[in-house]
Amino acid sequence: MDFTKADMLIYLSNNVCGINILPIYVVDSDEFFDNKVSVLNNIVEFACNKNLIIRSSCDYEDTLEYSNAGKFESVLNVSPDYKSVEAAIERVYESYGTSSAQKILVQPMLEGIVKSGVVFTSDMETYADYYIVNYHEGTDTAAVTSGSNSNLKTFVHYKHSPTNPHDIDMGNVISVCSKIENFLHKKALDIEFAITSDGKVYIFQVRDIAVGNKKIDDKIDLTKTLERIYKKIRKLNKRHPFLLGGYTCFGVMPDWNPAEILGIRPKKLAISLYKELITDNIWAHQRYDYGYRDLTMHPLMVSFCGVPFIDTRITFNSFVPRSLNSAIAEKLVNYYLDTLADYPKYHDKIEFEIVYSCYYFGLHDELKKLLGKGFTENEIIRIEFSLLDLTNSVINPSDGAFRKDIVKIKKLERNYQKIIESDISLVDRIYWLIEECKSYGTLPFAGVARAAFIAVQFLKSFIRVGIITQQEYSNYMETMNTVNKRLSHDLHALFSGKMSKECFLEKYGHIRPGTYDIMSLRYDEDFEGYFSNGVSADGYKCKIEEVKEAFEFSACQKKAIQRELDQNGILIDADELLDFIKDAIEGREYLKFVFTKAVSQILKQIEELGTRVDIGREELAHLDISVIKNLYSDLYTGDVRNIMQENIKHNKLQYTIAKNVKLPSLIVSPEDVYSFFLLNEEPNYITQKNVTAATVSDVMNQDLAGKIVFVQSADPGYDFLFSHNIGGLITQFGGANSHMAIRCAEMGIPAIIGAGERNYNEWSSYDVLLLDCLKKQVIPIR
Repeated sequence: MDFTKADMLIYLSNNVCGINILPIYVVDSDEFFDNKVSVLNNIVEFACNKNLIIRSSCDYEDTLEYSNAGKFESVLNVSPDYKSVEAAIERVYESYGTSSAQKILVQPMLEGIVKSGVVFTSDMETYADYYIVNYHEGTDTAAVTSGSNSNLKTFVHYKHSPTNPHDIDMGNVISVCSKIENFLHKKALDIEFAITSDGKVYIFQVRDIAVGNKKIDDKIDLTKTLERIYKKIRKLNKRHPFLLGGYTCFGVMPDWNPAEILGIRPKKLAISLYKELITDNIWAHQRYDYGYRDLTMHPLMVSFCGVPFIDTRITFNSFVPRSLNSAIAEKLVNYYLDTLADYPKYHDKIEFEIVYSCYYFGLHDELKKLLGKGFTENEIIRIEFSLLDLTNSVINPSDGAFRKDIVKIKKLERNYQKIIESDISLVDRIYWLIEECKSYGTLPFAGVARAAFIAVQFLKSFIRVGIITQQEYSNYMETMNTVNKRLSHDLHALFSGKMSKECFLEKYGHIRPGTYDIMSLRYDEDFEGYFSNGVSADGYKCKIEEVKEAFEFSACQKKAIQRELDQNGILIDADELLDFIKDAIEGREYLKFVFTKAVSQILKQIEELGTRVDIGREELAHLDISVIKNLYSDLYTGDVRNIMQENIKHNKLQYTIAKNVKLPSLIVSPEDVYSFFLLNEEPNYITQKNVTAATVSDVMNQDLAGKIVFVQSADPGYDFLFSHNIGGLITQFGGANSHMAIRCAEMGIPAIIGAGERNYNEWSSYDVLLLDCLKKQVIPIR
């Protein structure tokens, strides 16, 4: 049975006990225009001197195909007088754009609203059994649907959770939605609501989630999957005999940033290769080599049914200097864990906001805040001196660990070429590329990346103690001679005819936007797709960066640095520190460039192996890298193709489940598996599609076809964008249930709604982006 907005509310009001729906008056447009005086009299009498809301309720909205959310007018706070009511009704009817008879809904404005928003009773993309509540705290009932407010909250709750939501208001909203679902026998509804100061939940609208032109696969029951994750987290949360700290948290970004590098839902080859090359033990060997505690037997990253997370207790242990007393170290790790649990917004910036992992100017004063966290002055002194000793060891100009690491990468470059040119089998070649990459690629890169972090901490401390200004810091960083700058100059040379395509690809052909993703094409695999006659296929024109003179610290500044070094017990002079800073920051980019060349070649060799056994890229993306490693060391009786296909089949099933599972960015307790609030700065990814395209921010008088368009708010006024065949959309503000989120979902346009100020400003500064909504990943291409 089809219902208009008003019909549905009347139907529910008459049949469902325990839900609150405001009084309803329905205007028939024919009756209104034939007998305005009588209808207006009835409405004014209905109003009882209260302001009204006059809303659309026509046949063209709230259908299974398209919701047309926000397309038609709603007029709020209409004064209950003839003239105001008449004007509002006519305004709503005119928005229908038809002369046929339609209905208009009139209700009193609800008073005392403290929260309002929208509930999806199933995930809009997968139809998985989640309640997704997007709401605004305050009186603005249009804040969610208009997408004009960035102060929105999103609550996610699994329908079959063994526990009720801890938040009372969210529990009440979900209880009402459950009643409506059960009465209508529908599990995929879009419900607008408000909560008043006395805790009552009022329902404003109920409609089916519009399917549009999407094909909905059979829904997957996630109950057993979530139960397994819940139990696994409970086990990992217990005290460990070889780890400091009484419990743990799991995050997608705290260390080695899997969400950024791999995306939230990577396929098996990407995640298994990342674990093999870095997070299983290489990361820990690097930290041990640099003076931190030994975590070499502890994998840093765990995968919860295909979704990668970092075990933060292991991370926090790994940032404790090896020389620090164990009792103090235990206290410090628990402080880190408690701080992260209390301030989850720091999950992607733990080294800047929580952890003390190295020494720098001003650290002595920063450590004093530990006095209010149960640490004694003597314990703080011990922490300070352990960090000082570690940092002195790293930055030592003659035998500092990072300088040895820079030398190691040269061996990878030599051995890489030997392996590629050898006559060994493809399996052997892949095996040895992996081993060489670990020993002479990712391990030294991890070390130099650690040194670069220390270098940046020193630079920022120069600002804090008044040696340089923020602008001078920026000027210094801009003059760094990094690989990215050389790439920019070579692109300009390529497009201006000063460098051949062959020469360019010899240097940069291995680059993939997704380093560990076999589905991500290399530059030399799709040159025309990335570039064409000085202009990329997506309209990008190369602009050479202005060459700036190297930043020089003045004699006065060097003197101030030397004074700080002497006072803090740092055992190098100012020139040696500045050399360290420059070498570490530039070295990090260079080592990344070299080791990713090996990673890219590993993927290329895997693709060639797949070709030989008739398995394509899309299938290989689901292969666990351990299968190939085992083929090197163990002689199987089975056929190689069958062995690989069996593994792929299993991992594809796991991937299908991962696409449906919703987990928070930071898991503090096992119960978070079932109920959680999205972190405020976490964007909303719409659809599970991806697009690589040029970006555009000025949407007026522009060719928008195929582009990723940036607009600040998800306002319905931007509907004209959809007539331009845009490739993707990113907004600074807006929630999962805002107008533009719904429209993009209906039309299958990959989008990020509510990226937040930081992400929006950063992403819009790039000329070309890869936007992958399934992986929740944005990768700058240029």
